[in-house]
Amino acid sequence: MEEQWLSGRVVRGLQNGRRFGFPTINIVLDDHCSVEDSGVFAVELILLGKSYKGMLYIGTRPTLLLQDKTLEINIFDFNEDCYDAKVKFKIGRKIRSEEKFASVNDLINQLKKDKDEILQIFGN
Repeated sequence: MEEQWLSGRVVRGLQNGRRFGFPTINIVLDDHCSVEDSGVFAVELILLGKSYKGMLYIGTRPTLLLQDKTLEINIFDFNEDCYDAKVKFKIGRKIRSEEKFASVNDLINQLKKDKDEILQIFGN
């Protein structure tokens, strides 16, 4: 996927990521932005005037039996309230495609592996 900057606004989500130990910001894209792919990606972003790295998920959350497509980012080393803030982000390497896991624990274990892989990509 080409590296272009996308933008949107942080909105309140269902708080599932927080319960799983991977809090996320949910993003509604600006009208001129779109993302067709789904899965887990390395991502760089600018939020509240600072640069961060994180793990981007785009998909319908099939393990949770949900159907609406969501775009959410687990930001590494971030713990601030940023609802309604503008965010700019650049999608990097795709880690894996979206998949349905047998259990939430299986999903959480995979998220840990995804994060480790992304940290390696960023050299941490």
